[in-house]
Amino acid sequence: MTERVRSKHTEANPLTVAILGAGGFIGSHMVEHLLEAARYAIVGIDVSSEKLEGISGPAFTFHQADVRRAPELLDEVIRSADVVVDLIAYANPSIYVTDPLEVFELNFVQNLEIAKRCIAHRKRLIQYSSAEVYGKTAEGTAYIEDTTDGVLGPVHKQRWIYAAGKILLERVLYAHGAAGNLDFTIIRPFNFIGSRIDYLVPANAIGGPRVFPHFISALLTGGPLRLVDGGYVRRAFMHIADANRAFQTVLDQPALTRNQIFNVGNPENDLTIREVARLMMELYEELTGKRPTSELVEISGEQFYGSGYEDSSRLPPDVSKLRSLGWAPQHDVRATFRDAMRYYLCTSTESAASKDGRGSLGRPSDPLRIEGALINSGLGQD
Repeated sequence: MTERVRSKHTEANPLTVAILGAGGFIGSHMVEHLLEAARYAIVGIDVSSEKLEGISGPAFTFHQADVRRAPELLDEVIRSADVVVDLIAYANPSIYVTDPLEVFELNFVQNLEIAKRCIAHRKRLIQYSSAEVYGKTAEGTAYIEDTTDGVLGPVHKQRWIYAAGKILLERVLYAHGAAGNLDFTIIRPFNFIGSRIDYLVPANAIGGPRVFPHFISALLTGGPLRLVDGGYVRRAFMHIADANRAFQTVLDQPALTRNQIFNVGNPENDLTIREVARLMMELYEELTGKRPTSELVEISGEQFYGSGYEDSSRLPPDVSKLRSLGWAPQHDVRATFRDAMRYYLCTSTESAASKDGRGSLGRPSDPLRIEGALINSGLGQD
Protein backbone atom coordinates (compact mmCIF):
# COMPACT_ATOMS: atom_id res chain seq x y z
CA MET A 1 0.00 0.00 0.00
CA THR A 2 1.28 3.47 -0.87
CA GLU A 3 1.98 5.61 2.18
CA ARG A 4 -0.53 8.44 2.60
CA VAL A 5 1.01 11.81 1.68
CA ARG A 6 0.32 14.56 4.20
CA SER A 7 -0.56 17.95 2.77
CA LYS A 8 2.16 20.59 3.17
CA HIS A 9 -0.45 23.30 3.25
CA THR A 10 -1.40 25.01 6.51
CA GLU A 11 -3.74 27.74 7.68
CA ALA A 12 -0.88 30.21 7.11
CA ASN A 13 -0.08 28.71 3.70
CA PRO A 14 -3.43 27.53 2.33
CA LEU A 15 -4.17 25.74 -0.93
CA THR A 16 -6.88 27.61 -2.84
CA VAL A 17 -9.65 25.21 -3.89
CA ALA A 18 -12.41 26.39 -6.23
CA ILE A 19 -15.59 24.29 -5.88
CA LEU A 20 -18.00 24.71 -8.77
CA GLY A 21 -21.34 23.44 -7.50
CA ALA A 22 -20.52 24.21 -3.86
CA GLY A 23 -24.18 24.63 -2.94
CA GLY A 24 -25.21 21.07 -3.77
CA PHE A 25 -25.28 17.91 -1.68
CA ILE A 26 -21.68 16.84 -2.33
CA GLY A 27 -20.37 20.40 -2.56
CA SER A 28 -21.79 21.57 0.75
CA HIS A 29 -20.27 18.59 2.56
CA MET A 30 -16.97 19.15 0.77
CA VAL A 31 -16.89 22.80 1.89
CA GLU A 32 -17.65 21.76 5.47
CA HIS A 33 -14.92 19.11 5.37
CA LEU A 34 -12.26 21.47 4.00
CA LEU A 35 -13.13 24.19 6.51
CA GLU A 36 -12.60 21.72 9.35
CA ALA A 37 -9.16 20.85 7.95
CA ALA A 38 -8.12 24.53 8.34
CA ARG A 39 -5.50 24.50 5.61
CA TYR A 40 -7.49 25.59 2.57
CA ALA A 41 -8.85 28.78 1.08
CA ILE A 42 -12.18 27.75 -0.46
CA VAL A 43 -14.05 29.62 -3.19
CA GLY A 44 -17.48 28.30 -4.10
CA ILE A 45 -19.95 29.05 -6.88
CA ASP A 46 -23.53 27.86 -7.20
CA VAL A 47 -27.01 29.12 -8.04
CA SER A 48 -28.22 28.53 -4.47
CA SER A 49 -26.71 28.70 -1.00
CA GLU A 50 -29.53 26.94 0.87
CA LYS A 51 -27.57 23.77 1.60
CA LEU A 52 -24.68 25.92 2.86
CA GLU A 53 -26.76 27.44 5.65
CA GLY A 54 -24.68 27.41 8.83
CA ILE A 55 -21.48 26.53 6.93
CA SER A 56 -19.16 29.52 6.96
CA GLY A 57 -15.74 30.78 7.96
CA PRO A 58 -13.12 33.35 6.99
CA ALA A 59 -11.50 30.78 4.67
CA PHE A 60 -14.69 30.38 2.59
CA THR A 61 -15.89 32.79 -0.09
CA PHE A 62 -19.17 32.05 -1.85
CA HIS A 63 -20.48 33.54 -5.11
CA GLN A 64 -24.17 32.97 -5.82
CA ALA A 65 -24.21 32.79 -9.60
CA ASP A 66 -25.02 30.58 -12.57
CA VAL A 67 -21.69 29.83 -14.25
CA ARG A 68 -23.40 29.83 -17.66
CA ARG A 69 -24.33 33.48 -17.18
CA ALA A 70 -21.21 34.65 -15.35
CA PRO A 71 -18.25 33.75 -17.59
CA GLU A 72 -16.01 36.53 -16.26
CA LEU A 73 -16.55 35.43 -12.65
CA LEU A 74 -15.93 31.80 -13.61
CA ASP A 75 -12.69 32.71 -15.35
CA GLU A 76 -11.44 34.76 -12.41
CA VAL A 77 -12.25 32.02 -9.88
CA ILE A 78 -10.43 29.40 -11.97
CA ARG A 79 -7.47 31.70 -12.64
CA SER A 80 -7.05 32.41 -8.91
CA ALA A 81 -7.34 28.79 -7.75
CA ASP A 82 -4.70 26.12 -7.25
CA VAL A 83 -7.21 23.31 -7.78
CA VAL A 84 -10.63 23.37 -9.48
CA VAL A 85 -13.30 20.86 -8.38
CA ASP A 86 -16.16 20.56 -10.89
CA LEU A 87 -19.39 19.18 -9.43
CA ILE A 88 -21.77 20.91 -11.82
CA ALA A 89 -24.45 18.65 -13.29
CA TYR A 90 -28.16 17.99 -13.28
CA ALA A 91 -28.81 15.18 -10.80
CA ASN A 92 -32.46 14.39 -11.39
CA PRO A 93 -33.49 11.30 -13.38
CA SER A 94 -36.78 12.91 -14.42
CA ILE A 95 -34.94 15.71 -16.22
CA TYR A 96 -32.95 13.18 -18.22
CA VAL A 97 -36.12 12.19 -20.10
CA THR A 98 -38.12 15.45 -19.97
CA ASP A 99 -35.33 17.85 -20.98
CA PRO A 100 -32.42 15.84 -22.40
CA LEU A 101 -30.96 18.75 -24.39
CA GLU A 102 -30.71 20.89 -21.25
CA VAL A 103 -28.98 17.99 -19.49
CA PHE A 104 -26.44 17.70 -22.31
CA GLU A 105 -25.91 21.47 -22.46
CA LEU A 106 -25.04 21.71 -18.78
CA ASN A 107 -23.42 18.35 -18.13
CA PHE A 108 -21.20 18.33 -21.22
CA VAL A 109 -21.03 21.70 -22.99
CA GLN A 110 -20.66 23.82 -19.84
CA ASN A 111 -18.29 21.37 -18.19
CA LEU A 112 -16.15 21.33 -21.31
CA GLU A 113 -15.95 25.14 -21.07
CA ILE A 114 -14.70 24.79 -17.50
CA ALA A 115 -12.05 22.31 -18.65
CA LYS A 116 -10.93 24.70 -21.40
CA ARG A 117 -10.46 27.46 -18.82
CA CYS A 118 -8.43 25.08 -16.64
CA ILE A 119 -6.26 24.33 -19.65
CA ALA A 120 -5.82 28.02 -20.44
CA HIS A 121 -4.78 28.85 -16.87
CA ARG A 122 -2.82 25.61 -16.29
CA LYS A 123 -4.93 24.53 -13.31
CA ARG A 124 -5.42 21.08 -11.86
CA LEU A 125 -8.99 19.83 -12.41
CA ILE A 126 -10.79 17.27 -10.23
CA GLN A 127 -13.83 16.32 -12.29
CA TYR A 128 -16.75 14.51 -10.70
CA SER A 129 -18.26 12.15 -13.24
CA SER A 130 -20.69 9.34 -12.41
CA ALA A 131 -21.05 5.59 -11.97
CA GLU A 132 -23.60 5.94 -14.78
CA VAL A 133 -20.76 5.79 -17.32
CA TYR A 134 -20.74 2.00 -16.87
CA GLY A 135 -24.29 1.94 -18.19
CA LYS A 136 -25.93 -1.47 -18.45
CA THR A 137 -22.72 -3.48 -18.24
CA ALA A 138 -23.32 -6.59 -16.11
CA GLU A 139 -20.32 -8.78 -16.90
CA GLY A 140 -17.84 -9.58 -14.15
CA THR A 141 -18.13 -9.05 -10.41
CA ALA A 142 -17.27 -5.34 -10.11
CA TYR A 143 -16.68 -2.25 -12.23
CA ILE A 144 -12.98 -1.57 -12.78
CA GLU A 145 -12.06 1.95 -13.90
CA ASP A 146 -9.53 1.08 -16.61
CA THR A 147 -10.87 -2.18 -18.03
CA THR A 148 -14.68 -2.35 -17.75
CA ASP A 149 -16.64 -1.58 -20.92
CA GLY A 150 -19.58 0.82 -20.86
CA VAL A 151 -22.84 -0.25 -22.52
CA LEU A 152 -25.74 2.20 -22.89
CA GLY A 153 -29.33 1.71 -23.96
CA PRO A 154 -30.80 2.58 -27.38
CA VAL A 155 -31.01 6.20 -28.53
CA HIS A 156 -34.76 6.52 -27.99
CA LYS A 157 -34.25 5.74 -24.31
CA GLN A 158 -33.23 9.32 -23.57
CA ARG A 159 -32.48 8.54 -19.93
CA TRP A 160 -28.99 7.59 -21.14
CA ILE A 161 -28.13 11.13 -22.31
CA TYR A 162 -26.85 11.82 -18.81
CA ALA A 163 -24.38 8.94 -18.99
CA ALA A 164 -23.48 9.75 -22.60
CA GLY A 165 -22.57 13.32 -21.68
CA LYS A 166 -20.44 12.13 -18.77
CA ILE A 167 -18.65 9.58 -20.96
CA LEU A 168 -17.93 12.13 -23.67
CA LEU A 169 -16.55 14.60 -21.14
CA GLU A 170 -14.29 11.91 -19.64
CA ARG A 171 -12.92 11.06 -23.08
CA VAL A 172 -12.19 14.69 -23.93
CA LEU A 173 -10.43 15.25 -20.60
CA TYR A 174 -8.41 12.09 -21.09
CA ALA A 175 -7.36 13.21 -24.58
CA HIS A 176 -6.24 16.59 -23.25
CA GLY A 177 -4.30 14.86 -20.49
CA ALA A 178 -2.62 12.50 -22.93
CA ALA A 179 -1.67 15.49 -25.09
CA GLY A 180 -0.06 17.19 -22.09
CA ASN A 181 -2.62 19.99 -21.96
CA LEU A 182 -4.38 19.18 -18.70
CA ASP A 183 -3.67 17.81 -15.22
CA PHE A 184 -6.93 16.07 -14.26
CA THR A 185 -8.39 13.47 -11.95
CA ILE A 186 -11.81 11.93 -12.62
CA ILE A 187 -13.94 10.67 -9.74
CA ARG A 188 -16.84 8.29 -10.41
CA PRO A 189 -19.20 8.44 -7.41
CA PHE A 190 -21.40 5.50 -6.45
CA ASN A 191 -24.58 6.61 -4.70
CA PHE A 192 -23.41 8.88 -1.90
CA ILE A 193 -25.91 9.19 0.98
CA GLY A 194 -26.15 11.83 3.71
CA SER A 195 -27.83 14.95 4.99
CA ARG A 196 -28.85 17.65 2.51
CA ILE A 197 -29.21 15.23 -0.40
CA ASP A 198 -31.54 16.53 -3.12
CA TYR A 199 -34.94 17.67 -1.86
CA LEU A 200 -38.00 16.09 -0.29
CA VAL A 201 -41.31 15.52 -2.02
CA PRO A 202 -44.97 15.25 -0.96
CA ALA A 203 -46.75 11.96 -0.37
CA ASN A 204 -47.65 10.07 -3.56
CA ALA A 205 -45.17 12.09 -5.67
CA ILE A 206 -43.73 10.52 -8.81
CA GLY A 207 -40.65 11.56 -10.75
CA GLY A 208 -38.11 13.96 -9.32
CA PRO A 209 -35.07 13.13 -7.22
CA ARG A 210 -33.13 9.99 -6.36
CA VAL A 211 -34.24 7.02 -4.30
CA PHE A 212 -33.23 8.10 -0.79
CA PRO A 213 -35.11 11.44 -0.88
CA HIS A 214 -38.20 9.66 -2.21
CA PHE A 215 -38.14 7.00 0.49
CA ILE A 216 -37.43 9.32 3.43
CA SER A 217 -40.14 11.68 2.14
CA ALA A 218 -42.60 8.77 2.07
CA LEU A 219 -41.69 7.69 5.59
CA LEU A 220 -42.10 11.25 6.91
CA THR A 221 -45.49 11.76 5.23
CA GLY A 222 -46.92 8.24 5.36
CA GLY A 223 -46.91 8.00 1.58
CA PRO A 224 -45.99 4.88 -0.42
CA LEU A 225 -42.42 3.77 -1.03
CA ARG A 226 -42.62 3.31 -4.79
CA LEU A 227 -40.49 0.49 -6.19
CA VAL A 228 -39.67 1.34 -9.80
CA ASP A 229 -39.95 -1.82 -11.92
CA GLY A 230 -40.26 -3.85 -8.73
CA GLY A 231 -37.15 -2.42 -7.06
CA TYR A 232 -34.88 -5.27 -8.17
CA VAL A 233 -31.98 -3.21 -9.56
CA ARG A 234 -28.88 -3.07 -7.39
CA ARG A 235 -26.91 -0.08 -6.16
CA ALA A 236 -23.87 0.29 -3.86
CA PHE A 237 -24.36 3.12 -1.34
CA MET A 238 -21.69 5.11 0.51
CA HIS A 239 -21.67 7.50 3.47
CA ILE A 240 -20.88 11.10 2.52
CA ALA A 241 -18.14 11.18 5.20
CA ASP A 242 -16.34 8.37 3.37
CA ALA A 243 -16.76 10.34 0.14
CA ASN A 244 -15.12 13.37 1.76
CA ARG A 245 -12.14 11.31 2.85
CA ALA A 246 -11.82 9.87 -0.65
CA PHE A 247 -11.76 13.39 -2.07
CA GLN A 248 -9.13 14.36 0.51
CA THR A 249 -6.98 11.42 -0.58
CA VAL A 250 -7.11 12.54 -4.21
CA LEU A 251 -6.52 16.19 -3.31
CA ASP A 252 -3.46 15.42 -1.17
CA GLN A 253 -1.74 13.19 -3.73
CA PRO A 254 -1.64 15.06 -7.05
CA ALA A 255 1.33 13.15 -8.45
CA LEU A 256 -0.21 9.72 -7.84
CA THR A 257 -3.69 10.72 -9.06
CA ARG A 258 -2.65 12.77 -12.09
CA ASN A 259 -4.65 11.81 -15.19
CA GLN A 260 -6.26 8.89 -13.36
CA ILE A 261 -9.86 7.75 -12.88
CA PHE A 262 -11.11 6.51 -9.51
CA ASN A 263 -14.27 4.73 -8.47
CA VAL A 264 -15.50 6.12 -5.15
CA GLY A 265 -18.01 3.83 -3.47
CA ASN A 266 -18.49 1.09 -0.93
CA PRO A 267 -18.81 -2.35 -2.56
CA GLU A 268 -19.89 -3.86 0.77
CA ASN A 269 -23.05 -1.71 0.82
CA ASP A 270 -24.61 -3.30 -2.27
CA LEU A 271 -28.41 -3.68 -2.08
CA THR A 272 -31.45 -3.93 -4.30
CA ILE A 273 -33.77 -0.93 -4.12
CA ARG A 274 -36.38 -3.21 -2.55
CA GLU A 275 -33.85 -4.07 0.17
CA VAL A 276 -33.20 -0.35 0.66
CA ALA A 277 -36.91 0.25 1.21
CA ARG A 278 -37.15 -2.49 3.83
CA LEU A 279 -33.96 -1.32 5.55
CA MET A 280 -35.23 2.26 5.76
CA MET A 281 -38.57 1.10 7.17
CA GLU A 282 -36.72 -0.95 9.79
CA LEU A 283 -34.44 1.97 10.69
CA TYR A 284 -37.41 4.34 10.86
CA GLU A 285 -38.96 2.18 13.56
CA GLU A 286 -35.61 1.85 15.33
CA LEU A 287 -35.04 5.63 15.35
CA THR A 288 -38.58 6.79 16.14
CA GLY A 289 -40.05 3.91 18.12
CA LYS A 290 -43.00 3.92 15.72
CA ARG A 291 -43.94 1.51 12.98
CA PRO A 292 -43.99 3.23 9.59
CA THR A 293 -47.40 3.63 7.99
CA SER A 294 -45.92 3.62 4.48
CA GLU A 295 -46.39 0.65 2.17
CA LEU A 296 -44.31 -0.74 -0.68
CA VAL A 297 -45.97 -0.07 -4.03
CA GLU A 298 -44.61 -1.22 -7.41
CA ILE A 299 -44.65 1.14 -10.40
CA SER A 300 -43.15 1.01 -13.90
CA GLY A 301 -40.13 3.15 -14.74
CA GLU A 302 -41.93 5.02 -17.52
CA GLN A 303 -44.95 5.68 -15.30
CA PHE A 304 -42.69 7.03 -12.55
CA TYR A 305 -40.14 9.01 -14.58
CA GLY A 306 -41.74 9.38 -18.00
CA SER A 307 -41.40 8.02 -21.52
CA GLY A 308 -37.80 7.26 -22.48
CA TYR A 309 -36.74 6.01 -19.05
CA GLU A 310 -34.76 2.80 -18.72
CA ASP A 311 -32.70 1.33 -15.90
CA SER A 312 -30.62 -1.71 -15.07
CA SER A 313 -28.68 -3.17 -12.20
CA ARG A 314 -25.15 -2.07 -11.51
CA LEU A 315 -22.23 -4.07 -10.28
CA PRO A 316 -20.47 -2.77 -7.17
CA PRO A 317 -17.33 -0.68 -7.69
CA ASP A 318 -13.82 -2.04 -7.53
CA VAL A 319 -12.05 0.53 -5.33
CA SER A 320 -8.61 -1.09 -5.17
CA LYS A 321 -6.98 1.88 -6.96
CA LEU A 322 -8.08 4.29 -4.27
CA ARG A 323 -7.38 1.78 -1.49
CA SER A 324 -3.77 1.63 -2.73
CA LEU A 325 -3.47 5.31 -1.78
CA GLY A 326 -4.50 4.67 1.82
CA TRP A 327 -8.27 5.22 1.68
CA ALA A 328 -11.01 2.77 2.67
CA PRO A 329 -14.73 3.24 3.44
CA GLN A 330 -15.55 3.08 7.15
CA HIS A 331 -19.36 3.05 7.34
CA ASP A 332 -21.43 -0.09 6.83
CA VAL A 333 -24.82 0.07 5.16
CA ARG A 334 -26.85 0.43 8.37
CA ALA A 335 -24.69 3.29 9.65
CA THR A 336 -24.82 4.95 6.24
CA PHE A 337 -28.61 5.00 6.09
CA ARG A 338 -29.10 5.53 9.84
CA ASP A 339 -27.02 8.73 9.86
CA ALA A 340 -28.79 10.17 6.83
CA MET A 341 -32.24 9.27 8.16
CA ARG A 342 -31.50 10.65 11.64
CA TYR A 343 -30.79 14.07 10.11
CA TYR A 344 -34.17 14.24 8.38
CA LEU A 345 -36.09 12.80 11.31
CA CYS A 346 -34.54 15.32 13.71
CA THR A 347 -35.12 18.18 11.29
CA SER A 348 -38.75 17.18 10.82
CA THR A 349 -39.33 17.02 14.59
CA GLU A 350 -37.71 20.39 15.17
CA SER A 351 -39.67 21.96 12.33
CA ALA A 352 -42.90 20.73 13.93
CA ALA A 353 -41.78 22.14 17.30
CA SER A 354 -41.08 25.51 15.67
CA LYS A 355 -44.56 25.57 14.14
CA ASP A 356 -46.00 24.86 17.60
CA GLY A 357 -44.28 27.99 18.89
CA ARG A 358 -41.57 26.16 20.80
CA GLY A 359 -38.76 27.50 18.65
CA SER A 360 -36.15 25.97 16.39
CA LEU A 361 -32.98 24.22 17.43
CA GLY A 362 -30.98 25.71 14.60
CA ARG A 363 -31.40 22.96 12.00
CA PRO A 364 -31.58 23.82 8.28
CA SER A 365 -34.84 24.81 6.62
CA ASP A 366 -38.02 22.74 6.84
CA PRO A 367 -37.33 19.50 4.91
CA LEU A 368 -40.97 19.24 3.87
CA ARG A 369 -40.73 22.43 1.83
CA ILE A 370 -40.95 21.41 -1.82
CA GLU A 371 -38.37 22.88 -4.14
CA GLY A 372 -39.47 23.66 -7.67
CA ALA A 373 -36.41 22.25 -9.40
CA LEU A 374 -33.05 20.75 -8.60
CA ILE A 375 -30.24 23.28 -8.79
CA ASN A 376 -27.31 22.68 -11.09
CA SER A 377 -24.99 21.01 -8.67
CA GLY A 378 -24.46 17.59 -7.23
CA LEU A 379 -24.26 14.20 -8.86
CA GLY A 380 -26.72 12.10 -10.75
CA GLN A 381 -26.79 8.71 -9.19
CA ASP A 382 -30.29 7.39 -8.56
